[in-house]
Amino acid sequence: MAVLLDNPVRSYAWGSPTVIAELLGRPPSGQPEAELWIGAHPGSPSTVAGDGRSLDRYVAGDPAATLGAAVVERFGPRLPFLLKILAVARPLSIQVHPTIDQAVAGFAAEDAAGVALDDPRRSYRDRNHKPEMVVALTEFEALLGFDDPGAVAEVLESCEHPDLVGAGAVLRTAGGLERVVRRWLTLGDDQAADVVTALVAEASARRDDPRFGLVTRLAQDYPHDRGLLLALLMRLVRLAPGEAAFVPAGVPHAYLSGVAVEPQASSDNTLRAGLTPKHVDAAEVLNLLRYEPGGAVMVTPKPAGGEELYPVPDVDELLLSRVPLSEGTTVPVPGPRLVLVVDGTAAVGDVTLRRGHAAFVPATDTDATLRGDGVAFTLTTALDTTR
Repeated sequence: MAVLLDNPVRSYAWGSPTVIAELLGRPPSGQPEAELWIGAHPGSPSTVAGDGRSLDRYVAGDPAATLGAAVVERFGPRLPFLLKILAVARPLSIQVHPTIDQAVAGFAAEDAAGVALDDPRRSYRDRNHKPEMVVALTEFEALLGFDDPGAVAEVLESCEHPDLVGAGAVLRTAGGLERVVRRWLTLGDDQAADVVTALVAEASARRDDPRFGLVTRLAQDYPHDRGLLLALLMRLVRLAPGEAAFVPAGVPHAYLSGVAVEPQASSDNTLRAGLTPKHVDAAEVLNLLRYEPGGAVMVTPKPAGGEELYPVPDVDELLLSRVPLSEGTTVPVPGPRLVLVVDGTAAVGDVTLRRGHAAFVPATDTDATLRGDGVAFTLTTALDTTR
């Protein structure tokens, strides 16, 4: 049967002081609250209400019953997916995530180097990849992948600083995007500061241009950060509520504003490239980056019975659905599955969920149904778990 979850909140400087508190129906904590985590990642696992066990321990107690044979066979005895609410009040870091092979190698290398798991310089917190999708709950802004190099070159060639003008010329050549990114991420601190200062001054004088306007906006929070150079190379995307984008491994991205649901593989491997006071491992970022323009995939929801499915290409861990509920309707939600209510109230079996609350449906609950009046999201794998 389904179990109610108590879910941890992570506080980062870019988070909203009110959004998650309002979602959960409690007073603000006084801190910026950035992420609500729903899942079994050992870094911030949910807790089974009334049981006391973290969800990872709950799953480990009987993987066959909680996950089912197909999931255990494919992913091992652990919950393979993680669901979050993101509350973005300020731009967060430009980042990139690894493939599984890169995560395994990176984790082993940092272990061998003696870098503790809780060390701020640690890049690999686990051995898993971190493909992720954002589904907007409000208007949501993000930088997703690199933009067309030719369009960026035109802007850079209109600048005065020789490094910016030269980068524009390089962007017009084969492989030029990678060469520009590598140069900017490996510049010495003094030289990088000179180029960033020139870019900010140029942007301030020409903020009516959308690219320079974005740089001016980001510079309010990160005035001396070389991530401003990378942001100029990236594609700005605005998602309306219900719209979604999927970010594969190697695609640079940064979320700028808004509230979203974020389903992802269960991982906390984030390598930062800029727009952050945190550790930036430029060499490893350069090892992971994919340089083709675009990269992120817009995901169109597909109606399926009483729900909308958000299919993710080539990722077995994730099948997200949005479920609009009204009195008298029921939607099957067989486990293993996470259920999150974002509006109104709903019930899974005997578990009643208010707005902001979540439940876990184990694999043994094959007849579970969701009913109520509001909107819920559910997350399961894309595997056929009926065998």
